[in-house]
Amino acid sequence: MEGLSDMVFVMKVEGGFEFTYDFVNRAAMEGTDITQAALGKTIQEVCARDQSDFLYEKYKEVVISKNSVTFEDSYISHAGEKFHSKTLLTPLFNDLGQCEQIVGVVKDITSEKVAESERRVAWDRLHESKERYHSLFHHNSDAIISLDLNGHITNGNVAVETISGYSPLEYKGSVWDSFVVEGDKQLATKLFMGAISGSTENSQLEIHNKAGDKICLSIKITPLIINEQVIGVYCIFRDITELLKAQKQLEESQKRFQIIAEHAHDLITLMDEKGKIIYASPSYRKILGYDNKEYLGKNFLHNVHPDDRMRMEEAFIQSIKSGESFSIEIKQYNYKNENVWSESRGTPVFDNRNNLIYILVLTRDISLQKEYEMKLKDFALHDPLTELPNRRLFNERLNQALETLKEKNKDELAVIMLDIDRFKEVNDEMGHDVGDRVIIEFGRRITQMIREKDTVARIGGDEFIILLPNIGSADKAVAIAKDILQCIRKPWQANDRQLFITTSIGIAMSQKQDNTAVSLFKNADIALYEAKNRGRDSYNLWKNK
Repeated sequence: MEGLSDMVFVMKVEGGFEFTYDFVNRAAMEGTDITQAALGKTIQEVCARDQSDFLYEKYKEVVISKNSVTFEDSYISHAGEKFHSKTLLTPLFNDLGQCEQIVGVVKDITSEKVAESERRVAWDRLHESKERYHSLFHHNSDAIISLDLNGHITNGNVAVETISGYSPLEYKGSVWDSFVVEGDKQLATKLFMGAISGSTENSQLEIHNKAGDKICLSIKITPLIINEQVIGVYCIFRDITELLKAQKQLEESQKRFQIIAEHAHDLITLMDEKGKIIYASPSYRKILGYDNKEYLGKNFLHNVHPDDRMRMEEAFIQSIKSGESFSIEIKQYNYKNENVWSESRGTPVFDNRNNLIYILVLTRDISLQKEYEMKLKDFALHDPLTELPNRRLFNERLNQALETLKEKNKDELAVIMLDIDRFKEVNDEMGHDVGDRVIIEFGRRITQMIREKDTVARIGGDEFIILLPNIGSADKAVAIAKDILQCIRKPWQANDRQLFITTSIGIAMSQKQDNTAVSLFKNADIALYEAKNRGRDSYNLWKNK
């Protein structure tokens, strides 16, 4: 995460709506006034009032909606320059479905703002060729609107008024999703963001017409690209009634369907009511490496990962019963037998007598998105300096070990807490760079002294903690502590200078009853404190007094 050019903030969620800084990467510290001193503090304690109020509402929105939130903002750099940013807030959940952390990735979009003036020039040039496309645009049977990069409607054809009831004077200059029903606004935002990123999106959503009625639309949103630069967006839509009529025409006209399918970048699959594949698009070869003809006649689940087959089948059956579209994320295999994460969107198509003609499924590869999500989760569970597990991951493993101890009556476990003696003096005398190197080497040395199944974590500053599951006895835990003391005493070199580093250690053993992560932490901390009082460079085993 430290290598990312984007600014990354990890916020810890406590007490429902209290947000404290849990991690800030180097890019964020270089771009803002926030430092490591902010860790553990709330937004209100770190940021100015106006900014903290704004950010608090955004993080609160993530917790309430349990979904990612994207917004644009601006900030002042150390040099006093104003930068514009786009922020993606992603929630991380525990096993109970509770939001424990929110990862904020802040992308600099200043260059996009600067480019707006250039895009205005591009629009002027487009005016020269406007007449050439006038007939196609204004007399198309589909409704077409053009949008600027802020989502404002700049133009529309005659069919827009036919479908919506709004005249050009009423809808020009409006934000396009202001006509979308509340439940589909998030989808509308996703489609628009995809288009300005350069991709073409197809979906269905509902709008309110001028009379206040809901209209279900089939919508295609595509970027307007000139000189490899997205300068605007076209939105093409039609009433769903027209789409249903078109589905019949599509079935009767294979040639027309082939033109659409052969130019698609997604997998297009048609299935009958029994789940047998009756059409697979040529894009199967590009995305999965299979000839599309190999899929014909096979069950649609044949290449889906076994873990996802039941969910996929349930979505298929429910879609036929309800007549509604479905969306599902699954894994399927490519020709190398590798898993490919995919998002499938299926729509049942019926004839005028409500008999199923086929289910149309559009599938796209989302492997990169899943890989990025896994990296974010890994960043949230590890210390960025030492790459060791952090407190959150340590607590998960400790609780798992305690459950195993309770259920299977395993041997005792031990928790060992350590810190570096007089570490502040190292920082003060030799600087934080040397201090960081000492912390990294300290973590490396104690890792060498433990078993493969044990866990070493950095829980803050110069504090480390070790989990020894199934250690069996206090004597074995003490033996490991002695080995660590001896290892840490070995010579240290930093900037051609020899350092004398020692550590103090507190040991807490699991009890026959009332074992909790909190009690073990507390007991190990008490033992560490007593070891410090004895003069440091020693261990102390906690005993129940």
